[in-house]
Amino acid sequence: MSSTGLKHYHDKNYPAKRAVEVYFCDDRFPLINENMEFPMEQIHKDIDSGIVKGETLIDFSVTASANHLIPACNGFKDIYVVGVNKVNINEFEKWRQNKQDAVNFSYGAKVHHKLEGGRTSLLFSESQYSVKPPSREAWHVKEDKIRQAIKGVIQWDISNDDQVPVDLPQADCVLSLYLLHVISKDKEAFQSNLKKMTSRLKIGGSLLLFLATNMTFYIIDDHKFFFLTIDEDFMKQAVINAGFVIEKWNVLPSKKNCDLVDYDSIIHVRCRKERNA
Repeated sequence: MSSTGLKHYHDKNYPAKRAVEVYFCDDRFPLINENMEFPMEQIHKDIDSGIVKGETLIDFSVTASANHLIPACNGFKDIYVVGVNKVNINEFEKWRQNKQDAVNFSYGAKVHHKLEGGRTSLLFSESQYSVKPPSREAWHVKEDKIRQAIKGVIQWDISNDDQVPVDLPQADCVLSLYLLHVISKDKEAFQSNLKKMTSRLKIGGSLLLFLATNMTFYIIDDHKFFFLTIDEDFMKQAVINAGFVIEKWNVLPSKKNCDLVDYDSIIHVRCRKERNA
């Protein structure tokens, strides 16, 4: 993908479980309120408002995380999860099959519990709130709801394969967290991958996209991994070129208190498909 010497998301030995544990499992990652809680909050708001709705959602997201699917399954009956490589799919399936060595997503349940409790924002100190975290039993109920909503886990490497899987249906919403950065070798590939990612989205359907500005790498266990660097201007033009009208554009500046990543901000884009690109 690149001559930078960095490791890549496509590597056969990509540490899928460690990627989730480092970045999406708990607040040992100091920026988890930015890279995970912020997307969960925005997904919750978009769906709870009734603006984003329908029957079917397709998820194209980085790693094997299921946290962002907690608010998603409140608005969509059928969810299809697309993974670009087998190692991440295998790790996701461990959780889906409730295996003992699967990643624990209970932290995401606590985040969603606070959202459902009427909290207006997650980006404040915990001392301002008295919402109790969900019980272990309540988290199992949420897990079961997500598992029941997932109708298929499909492998499709959109960066290398133009053929849409036959078992991937048309959808009312496409959701994606950070994936385009790690599978796109350059800006031209990013644009192409975005078009393929949304090729099964119905006209009038919603795209919920989460991206990072000016990020160049991420670290897992002392190994640096490739991350395509893009800015806001490019993001906006790429979405428009793919046939979308932008309805919402949120920018969350980074606190930059962590050496594992180097992004400037997290971007939340909600847009509606106007035409086929």
